[in-house]
Amino acid sequence: MNLDLFLHLSINMSFIALAAYLVGRSKFIIRCAENPSKLPHWLILSLIFSLLSAVGTYSGVPVKGTLANTRLVGIIMSGFMGGPIVGFITGVISACYRYSVGGFTAEICAVATVLGGIFAGLVRKKVGFHCLTWKTGAAVALISEIVQKGMVLTLAKPFEAAWAAERIIALPTTIVSILGAVIFMVIIENIRQEQALYAARAAELSLKIASRTLPYTRQGLNSESAAKTAQIIYELTETDAVAITDQEKVLAYIGLGDDHYKVGSPIGIQATLQALSTGKTVVQNALVVENDSAVKDRLKSGIVAPLSSHGKSIGAVKMFRTGENEISTVDIQIADGLANLLSVQFELAELDQQRNMREKAELRALQAQINPHFLFNTINIIMSFCRTDPATARSLLNHLAVLMQRRFAEQSDFITLANELEEINSYLEIVKRRFGSRLTVEIHLEKAALAVLVPTLSIQPLVENAIQHGLFPKVDQCVLAINISRKEKDVVICISDNGIGITADKMQQILAFSSDGIGLKNVNSRLKSIYGESYGLQIDSKAGEGTRVIVRIPCNEVVSRAV
Repeated sequence: MNLDLFLHLSINMSFIALAAYLVGRSKFIIRCAENPSKLPHWLILSLIFSLLSAVGTYSGVPVKGTLANTRLVGIIMSGFMGGPIVGFITGVISACYRYSVGGFTAEICAVATVLGGIFAGLVRKKVGFHCLTWKTGAAVALISEIVQKGMVLTLAKPFEAAWAAERIIALPTTIVSILGAVIFMVIIENIRQEQALYAARAAELSLKIASRTLPYTRQGLNSESAAKTAQIIYELTETDAVAITDQEKVLAYIGLGDDHYKVGSPIGIQATLQALSTGKTVVQNALVVENDSAVKDRLKSGIVAPLSSHGKSIGAVKMFRTGENEISTVDIQIADGLANLLSVQFELAELDQQRNMREKAELRALQAQINPHFLFNTINIIMSFCRTDPATARSLLNHLAVLMQRRFAEQSDFITLANELEEINSYLEIVKRRFGSRLTVEIHLEKAALAVLVPTLSIQPLVENAIQHGLFPKVDQCVLAINISRKEKDVVICISDNGIGITADKMQQILAFSSDGIGLKNVNSRLKSIYGESYGLQIDSKAGEGTRVIVRIPCNEVVSRAV
């Protein structure tokens, strides 16, 4: 092997390595390579690799009427990066330049150049851009060199001249082409892995920030939650300043310039207004804080990522650095990922608020829901006892007063089970007068359970439902049983009746909590919201056999998730 020729061609590989590094570092070129079918993309790729191939030809070494060069490396990389179209266009441009250089193998090498670009492009199309490795590059380079040298030895005239030239250049050019393709692919792969590592670190940091800010962001976007969130972002990202805004004003500012930047002031940064209007992240590399000369000379670059809820911008998170052009790719990835996660949390907070408002409205509806017929019948019963049994009339009036007071008075979200049972007893005393001797009420309870806190109006609607829909339509003896006991860490409340039961079709609606009534639906929803999915109502019923509803309440639950 001609050592001088090999060393000369090897020097050309330094240019190939530099080109690989620059190509791999350019996010735009990588985007072009990932989607080369667009006209601007394949034009740019064709231009870049035509230039690389032309340099390989220009720096070649004349040997016995032909040219030893690294042209094929640029051709192969054009096919790998851009597919068959880019490989073909680059091959044609490079072939024209190679033909213009001259030599008795010019026409054959030109044709081989085009074939090499197409071949590499077809390999990329078959394998996939992200599955290309240095082994693929080495194999394609070897096959392309063998094809070119085979065509030269077969078609070039005179054969003796072709053979004499190939004896000198075949091995060095083949080795250099393989090494060049391997170096190019290794550098691209390493940069790709490095970028993936940066992305993974950015994602990990974004998740860590989102996890720590969750208790605050679930309160919604306000000054308090923004201040806590900004402080956490500032500590974990190690940026020079962090700000959070809503659509109109600054909600929080932490870091350099916090002595000049006033919370509550209107948004004064054009980049923030742009991010809010477009819904896209904006990077600014100079004079970030335009409205404060005391700060703008120190904060020279920043990134603004919009926060959104239900597709609309609701604010922005901003991170600043002191030097110009200091916003890195990792900063952008962190800001984008963090903004997306915070947006989800704020959206969930809004949904929580809407759900709580709906449940509170339903609870108020339950408190105000006194059946007019029940009230009318109760008054009639009391009137009938006024002369015949004044003591009973007074007792019923007292029970009715308890019901009215509990229904219309402002109550806390939780009361003791004893207080809930007091209202139930008042209701049942009035109901007994309507049923007469047909109704028997059986209450069995453990006194230790009476002090347990339960959600307001979580038991009484179940008792009322059993009376109105289970027992009242029944014509013979009616039995309502309320059993309260402690089992392990729960208080178990079972309300059963021997009423008319529930049909299978109606039961499906009730179990899906899609029936018209709000009583069962509201109680079930609140129990699950407060204690978890496993604490919903358990309902068992058959037509003609009665109904049983079971409620479980944790004894030691710290009541911090009020409805």
